[in-house]
Amino acid sequence: MEGLELSVARREAERALGAKLAKVYQVGDVFFLRFFAPSLSLALDVGGKAFHLTVLRPPTPQQPPPFCRKLRRLRGQPLLAIDQAGYDRLLRLRFPGGEVVLDCRPRQGDLFLLGEGEAASLRGGEWRPPDFSQPQSPVEGLGPSLRRAVAAQLGHEPNREELEDFAQRLLETPVRGYFYQTESGPRASFFPRPDWGEPVQQFPHFWQALDRELAWRLSLEEARGYLAGVARAIRRRRRALAALARERQEAASWQVLKEKADLILSRLSQIPKGAGEVVVPGFDGAPVRLTLDPGLPPAHYAQALYRRAGKLRRKLPQLARREQTLREELGRLEEIKRQLGEKPELAPYLAGELASLGALPSPARRTAPAKPQPRALVVEGFRVVIGRSALENDELIRQANPRDLWLHARGVPGAHVVVRGGGRPVPPSVLKRAAELAAWYSQARGEPKVEVSYTEVRYLRKPRGAPPGTVVLRREQVLVVSGEAGP
Repeated sequence: MEGLELSVARREAERALGAKLAKVYQVGDVFFLRFFAPSLSLALDVGGKAFHLTVLRPPTPQQPPPFCRKLRRLRGQPLLAIDQAGYDRLLRLRFPGGEVVLDCRPRQGDLFLLGEGEAASLRGGEWRPPDFSQPQSPVEGLGPSLRRAVAAQLGHEPNREELEDFAQRLLETPVRGYFYQTESGPRASFFPRPDWGEPVQQFPHFWQALDRELAWRLSLEEARGYLAGVARAIRRRRRALAALARERQEAASWQVLKEKADLILSRLSQIPKGAGEVVVPGFDGAPVRLTLDPGLPPAHYAQALYRRAGKLRRKLPQLARREQTLREELGRLEEIKRQLGEKPELAPYLAGELASLGALPSPARRTAPAKPQPRALVVEGFRVVIGRSALENDELIRQANPRDLWLHARGVPGAHVVVRGGGRPVPPSVLKRAAELAAWYSQARGEPKVEVSYTEVRYLRKPRGAPPGTVVLRREQVLVVSGEAGP
């Protein structure tokens, strides 16, 4: 998104001013900020370097990433202002308790949370305060893409005066949304782009076209997986139809089997017992060569042919119905394949139908995984062991020495950490490092301050019938450490 486009999207998003932040979600590198009073949402697309109003509700991770948890500190606060640094690709959302800055500049895409003299970054970038009050000419908001649009309209490379005229006309033109499918993927614009061809779809607002582009990007990976499942389902239907054609050809021979049985019964006196092949007069008097089952009397063999002919005759309507069903399913799968190719954002809405058609992606085959081992490291001669699951947490406690030290982030789900000292005094530096690991391997990861409970294993008790990983502490001490110190 270029500076002028960001300016247009910012003006549309000013409807959110005064609204209170209710929820913050992170999906990949896209942040969704949902507000109430009025109810609306904003998308801060760090990877796509875009910002706009949104109505998307993509599935969100069960555990919010660390930076998302930082942004959630602003919940309940009103949005005071949305500022842009002139026509640069820098946008600032101001709240009473802090500021969120989206950096959409080339090769820098980042998100910053500013407050109380600190600057947290999604990408780990360095915060360099820009001048949000500095006015700029709209020409500064014309990046390479918009300049190509000017050149396409004029038929030559524009000069400064032509660029200024173009930028001014764009700002005065009523904003609409135009969605295009280009060679490099879907693109949104707030004005017609003949250099991109004809728009696939038009919207009353620019943010709606941006929303369509974001939905396409978020759904692309999911759609690719679905397309693979659809392709397999189509191959299965085609193989089934080929097999069905062979079955129908066989079933259509039921009358031939019945006529053979009729001839055998009418010529019983001419067929010797135990014969495997015989020539008898047909019903028209012409000789007919019959193959028989030497292990069966001719009359019994004729009855077997009657039974086989009856089954095939009854099977024909079933095969016809099955063929019709397969062709209908094949047609629907071909249509879904076309839809996913053109509109991958439909993928979440087609999951139910794909499941009924047996076309969801099959999980990759896996060899039997090795039994997971607890994470373990040595800190100043002490072995520190960290559980990977609730069952493993239980096992850690069962295997621990009663005087080993046990740690766990207080009040949140997380891993059990055991310092195996066997009764040796644990130095403060080792205790602090073990507490940092307990904080990191918990839902409090990324928090600046995390309370960690610790005690000796002998003071733990597991209630009868309690879920795995549940313990009760008879004695407890608490240490406050950073949840940002990783392993």
